[in-house]
Amino acid sequence: MTKRKFLLQGAILTAVSLFLRVTNMGYRSFLSQKMGSAGMGLYQLIFSIFMLTVTLSTSGISLAVTRMVSAAIAAGRREVIRSTVARCFGFCLSISLSIAALLFLLAKPAATVLLGTPQAAPCLRILGVGLPFMSLCTCMKGYFLAVDESLSTAFSDTVEQLLTIGATYCLFWRFAPQSLEAACFAAMLSSTLGEMSSFVCGWAAYRRSLKRNTPKHRKQASGVLHGLSHIALPCTLSSAARSALNTGENLLIPKELQRYGLGYSSALSQYGLLSGMAMPMLYFPSSLLSSFASLLIPKIAKERELDHHRAVAHITGKAVGLALAFGMFFSGVFLAFGDIWGMAFYNSNAAGTYLRVLAPLAPLIYLDVVVDSLLKGLDEQFNSMKYNFADSLLRVTLVLCLMRFFGMESYVGILFFSTIFNASLSLHRLLKVTQVRLSLMGNVALPLACAILSVLVGKALLGGTGIIQPLCASAVGTVFSAAVFAALYTGASRLWQRAWKKPAPARTGQLHDL
Repeated sequence: MTKRKFLLQGAILTAVSLFLRVTNMGYRSFLSQKMGSAGMGLYQLIFSIFMLTVTLSTSGISLAVTRMVSAAIAAGRREVIRSTVARCFGFCLSISLSIAALLFLLAKPAATVLLGTPQAAPCLRILGVGLPFMSLCTCMKGYFLAVDESLSTAFSDTVEQLLTIGATYCLFWRFAPQSLEAACFAAMLSSTLGEMSSFVCGWAAYRRSLKRNTPKHRKQASGVLHGLSHIALPCTLSSAARSALNTGENLLIPKELQRYGLGYSSALSQYGLLSGMAMPMLYFPSSLLSSFASLLIPKIAKERELDHHRAVAHITGKAVGLALAFGMFFSGVFLAFGDIWGMAFYNSNAAGTYLRVLAPLAPLIYLDVVVDSLLKGLDEQFNSMKYNFADSLLRVTLVLCLMRFFGMESYVGILFFSTIFNASLSLHRLLKVTQVRLSLMGNVALPLACAILSVLVGKALLGGTGIIQPLCASAVGTVFSAAVFAALYTGASRLWQRAWKKPAPARTGQLHDL
């Protein structure tokens, strides 16, 4: 992939991802208006159980397909691509159907024991129907990444999102669900319909892509099961363990809040404010990074296969530096405009307050998005597994030990501690493997100063415009601050490099491609 194509594809994917995040925020805002914070809490709990089954069905498969197809392309063996992906399809389908059957059969006891409301069982069952489609879509996403056709994934994701939102609006308008469980069922049914539509679009694009990227003569691939066990299994075990612990953590939070002294509805409301409203806003800007991060996996995997160590180090240094700068800017935005964001998306001052409190975590959270992709591309998924498992186990332990005594404030402290813990371990491993050194001045102090200046300017501008409507105010303040930050950081970075950096080493291998 040339530099121009990489940047163009990344820009398009970023725009699509941003669109999806914006529409998803609007969708969540609609749900919060219809269901309230307690309904959003129940919605999050149902999805936390479902995501455990999704993890068991799909985790690691996309990475395995990407890595194996990328290796086949790098070795000039395109004739085995069809066989490789087909075997991955079969593996995914068998696993997902088995797990969907278990979810369907155990939905009522799971809803009764874990959620405290047996009426939520239909929500779990309808989500299980969409599980095989989601699993097959994951395989196709891995293939599209490997052949540099991620736009096909973006298109199917867009169709899924629009159909999900449209179906939800229609169901709420037509039936006006009276209970929280019925409202959640309408949302889950819409999600399943969206997954089915995404599969149809993805499958059509996949069949067309095979004709372009594979020769007529085909060969049976060898070592697919070994590749799945080597690549996907560590990711699956890591993600499954972490997902199980995260699900347990999410289920424990309302229960521990009740032990702290809150009622069931109040506990769900507190959980919904943090996990269903504030956290989605905190993760919202990561859409601007996630697309480029996904493109880094096949890119750095190919450079590693070709032993282009300088290229790997160059890509790593650039990606980590940009992720840190990006995170520091949005940390400043959340601190300056968090209250306005909360009112704009959820009409909730409490959600905005939580966002401001969590704002310092933004640099580490966004950095982890990039670091995780780089580690996967460098065949370091086993270490990621260890760090993620340790982090999740630590969080569950702290939830059990602290929340019953200190309430939701202790959970905020747990989020800070675990995020720092996980990010430190992952970043240390990445820098050790790639032999990259970060500069405290260039990678931390410089973007931090630019972020502070840009949000101060944006805050001053917003105060002088007289804008009252929260959505307009949040958009104007964020966009203007972003423009100021981009100008300041670009100029300051160039001055820093000229003043302090040595001339860049001669490029090696395919470094020019990025």
